[in-house]
Amino acid sequence: MLSNPQKVARRSFALASIVICAVVLILTITAAPSFSRASSGQQSLPANMTPEVLCVVGFDNIKPNTRGTLTFLPNGLQFTTATQKGDILTPSITDVFAGQESRQDVSGMTGTVVKAGIPYGGGRVVSLFSHKVEVLTVEFSDENGGFHGAIFVVSNGKATELRNALVKQGAKTAEHVEVAAPKEEEKAKP
Repeated sequence: MLSNPQKVARRSFALASIVICAVVLILTITAAPSFSRASSGQQSLPANMTPEVLCVVGFDNIKPNTRGTLTFLPNGLQFTTATQKGDILTPSITDVFAGQESRQDVSGMTGTVVKAGIPYGGGRVVSLFSHKVEVLTVEFSDENGGFHGAIFVVSNGKATELRNALVKQGAKTAEHVEVAAPKEEEKAKP
């Protein structure tokens, strides 16, 4: 059996534990809203700007496969990097196409080596990690009448939005035919 001083010590410890837990709970509840607020120094991009766009090809002054920001302007599109920029004016656009693709995150020489290095065929599992992106293709002519095309890889949903905005601005577009996925032929029963 416990003596009187041990009972007092045990009760004091239990009471102190309860008080500490209550204080921590109150501090957590009151601090949570302040941590969830966006800081006032954090700036959001305007709705007409799309960051982290990959320009696969399209501008003479910008290297292929360059990342930058694609901006929808009142007179067309502008792709900017840290040092370069390229403009496509709406009246010069001859066609705009938006399509959806599946993009594999693990690719290139490094990805191939990683997939080959995983034993027992585990590299195939790595190939499953992919995500949807959209491709915006813009055909346009320059001031000399030369034909050009620009291909941008944007986040899912943005290419269609940009295409529709360009068409509303007056960009020309051709009728695109959707090709149905090939159906598997049914095997004839004997």
